[in-house]
Amino acid sequence: MSEPLLTQLTDTPCKLGEGPVWHEGALWWVDIKQPSLHRLAGGVKTGAYQRFALPEPVGAAVPTEGGDWLVGLKSGVYRFTPETAALVPFAVLEADMPGNRLNDGKVDPSGRFWIGSMDDAENAPTGQFYCLSGSPPRIETLPVQFTVTNGLGWSGDGRRMYLTDSANRTIFYAPYDPDTGQTGERGIFAQLTEEEGYPDGLCVDADDHVWSCHWDGARITRYRPDGSRERVLSVPFNRPTSCCFGGADLRTLFVTSAQDAMGKGGFIWSINAINQPNNVTYASIQGVKSTLFDG
Repeated sequence: MSEPLLTQLTDTPCKLGEGPVWHEGALWWVDIKQPSLHRLAGGVKTGAYQRFALPEPVGAAVPTEGGDWLVGLKSGVYRFTPETAALVPFAVLEADMPGNRLNDGKVDPSGRFWIGSMDDAENAPTGQFYCLSGSPPRIETLPVQFTVTNGLGWSGDGRRMYLTDSANRTIFYAPYDPDTGQTGERGIFAQLTEEEGYPDGLCVDADDHVWSCHWDGARITRYRPDGSRERVLSVPFNRPTSCCFGGADLRTLFVTSAQDAMGKGGFIWSINAINQPNNVTYASIQGVKSTLFDG
């Protein structure tokens, strides 16, 4: 059996790399604490690399149908054009909560942008999720009282939503209406032990399995739709933060990471050649194309 092939794609570390997105033949991600959006052509080490500076901590960036990006900064959501550095206000969120910032965000299968807020000091359960649709945006609020909102995703049919409470080591699921964006009562999908670290960003593959990164756990877990663990991948860095599938066939798993207390980590990685238990290669597992914000 061959072992998973891990390739370090970047040489300069992020302080807090997050939010990978495969878009138009390139891997994109953000560095929250050194505010910037990054692009690596082809998702390969030899690809052309670009860094686009941002003025505030950035929790997430998602591409739009209009060709620009939505970026979740500390002061709100903005439209951002990387090529010109144009930054246009789109939605002000939590102007009355200066201790909060925006964190992880994803676009649902119907083109809505979901983004969570959190206490920047990671002490108080002041986090909520916001759903933005259209332009100018209609804003719906999902009060969750998480300390660190994180790890969003949806099943292939759009009828189940995943959302993560990192501080409490819990991934939740909830019924989801793709026509309205409304959620039902949430239940526990997975919980981590102290030794396993904290659940961070996640993605959902074409088989409706959930891949979740473990902050301070040096691993990525693939969960079946019923929440049982299908496999655990060990990685050579303590703080994997999020993941997505990309490449021409959507069969490469890209992983962002953050620097740990010792200053190690923060690089971007690709993972290929992961074996399944029956010794069939990883080629039978692939991701799904990311949805663009429709607004």
